Amino acid sequence: MTAPRPRVSAGRAALAAVLLALGTSCGSRPPPAPPAPPAKTLHVAPACALAPAAGIAWIVDAKPRAIAEIPDLIPAIALVLPEERLRAFAAAHGGVDLRQVQELCVARYGSALLYVARVPLDPARVMDAFEERATSTVTRAFLATNPRVVRMSAEVAAEPQQLVVFGREAVAVEQGKPGPLRAAEAFAFGKLKKAAPALKGAALARASAVLGDAAEVRVFAPGPFEGEAASGLGGLLRAATAVGVSAKWAGSGSKIAVRLVVTGAWGDDAPAAAERLEAAVHVLSESAAGRLFGLHRPIEAPAAHVEPDALVLDAVLDGAALARGVHDAVDAEVADIMRR
Repeated sequence: MTAPRPRVSAGRAALAAVLLALGTSCGSRPPPAPPAPPAKTLHVAPACALAPAAGIAWIVDAKPRAIAEIPDLIPAIALVLPEERLRAFAAAHGGVDLRQVQELCVARYGSALLYVARVPLDPARVMDAFEERATSTVTRAFLATNPRVVRMSAEVAAEPQQLVVFGREAVAVEQGKPGPLRAAEAFAFGKLKKAAPALKGAALARASAVLGDAAEVRVFAPGPFEGEAASGLGGLLRAATAVGVSAKWAGSGSKIAVRLVVTGAWGDDAPAAAERLEAAVHVLSESAAGRLFGLHRPIEAPAAHVEPDALVLDAVLDGAALARGVHDAVDAEVADIMRR
């Protein structure tokens, strides 16, 4: 005869189930953390690809690290940017060493100035340094989490400034009236599919193509040129659509290969315009400013030629003489810029 099963009350059964569940949970691992959000692809190279074309007044495209790695140019660099000035800049800007900046873009838009630097950086240090320089309350906006993209806004020395840190890859700073930085953000996130950056826009694309992208420094300004500027280069700027200058190490000593390009619809007048360009550069080299920068004693004399829609002038200059001229002419201004 089978013994009857003991009866278990509903309350005792419920208690047993709870105890069993607690015992099981105590021995189990915590649930896995939710997956990180998918990484965004940032488009921050080249640096000038973040500078919008609309409203551009002038733009500088430079490769500081490539320049700093040329041993023959170290004395010239030290004359313009001595070691103590570079250290002071790094200390005030979150450890950013200008000599490690792969690409630097500086662009003027009316009352706004945009800086974009592609450089390995510590985002927290850069943001802390901005907060220390701020002279008003700092506001932050988190634009992305992976990688972390943060915008900071404040006044620095009574001037509106904004900073955006693009992960550990790049940083952008806007001084003055807000505007171009938002376009730079959109370019970085790949949102402006139909818009062109400054060096690919209609105004500067041809000058950029003629200069190429191999030079360590390039400077551009779009037309139309008006007023006193229109009389520049023997009046050629009056009919120019853009002007560009590049400087590239010539491979030995402090020789710097310089190229000047003036774009425009020169047509049949191009050969005569090229001769005028050579004459205008000669006049400039013999002026007080030209002598200050050593332009009156080039290593290779300027020579002009014609390309489609462009007048091109090439010369080789003494980089040491250029550095001495910059030091004598704008040392105070350079020191002021480095302190910002």
